[in-house]
Amino acid sequence: MIYRFPLRNVKDMLLNQIGNNFFKSIDDEMLVTKHMPKALERFEECISKTDNKYYYKINEKGEREAFFDPLHTCQWLLFLYLTANTIYKYEDEKKTAARVVCDKIYGQSKTVSGCDLYYEVEMPKCFAFDHPTGSFMGRAKYGNYFSFTQGCAVGNINEIYPVIGEHVKMLTGSRILGNSHIGDNVIISSGAMVKDEDIPSNSIVYGKSPNLIIKKNNEE
Repeated sequence: MIYRFPLRNVKDMLLNQIGNNFFKSIDDEMLVTKHMPKALERFEECISKTDNKYYYKINEKGEREAFFDPLHTCQWLLFLYLTANTIYKYEDEKKTAARVVCDKIYGQSKTVSGCDLYYEVEMPKCFAFDHPTGSFMGRAKYGNYFSFTQGCAVGNINEIYPVIGEHVKMLTGSRILGNSHIGDNVIISSGAMVKDEDIPSNSIVYGKSPNLIIKKNNEE
C-alpha cells in the first residue's frame, strides 16, 4: 500500500486527535500501536476492492496499488472504524482501557464525518461509503461490497435487524429497517424505505414500505 504520509504521522494524527478532543493516556498509545498493523491490513484489503479513483495510485510497475491518504475524510473514517473495531475484537472487551480508547476513536469518527458507525457493528471485509454525513449503520448482517452514502440508515424494529446480501447499494436518504432481507445486487434508491420486507436479488427498490416498487436490476 502507498502512504501519502509516513506511518508514524498517521499514528500521531490519531493520538493527537484523541488528545485534542478527549484526553490521551499511555494505554491509548499502547493499544493503538499494538493493533494498528492489523487495522492497516484490513484497510488495505477493503480499499483494494474499490474503483474509487482516490483510493489507489499507479505504481512504478504500472499496476494499481491501494493508496492511503489520512487527509481524505472518508478514508480517515474507514481507518478510525477499523482501528476501533480491531481493538474491540482482539482485546478483552472487559478491559477498561480497551473500551475507553475504542469509545474515544468512535467519538472522533463522528466528529470527523458526522457518520454513526459504531465499532461493535461488524461490517463486511469489503465495503464502501461516499460522503456519509448523517448516516447510521446499525447491527445488521452485511454482505461484502455493501455501500452507502449520505443520510442512509440501517436500523432495528423491536431489536430485529436486517440481513443484507452482497453488492447492495444504498443511495441518498434510503433506509432498511427491521425484519428485512435484502438479496444480492440490489439498489435501494434515493429516499426509499424498506421495512420488514424481503427484496429479491437483482432488484432496484423505489418508494416506501408497504408500497414499494421493485424493478429488475440489469447491472452486474
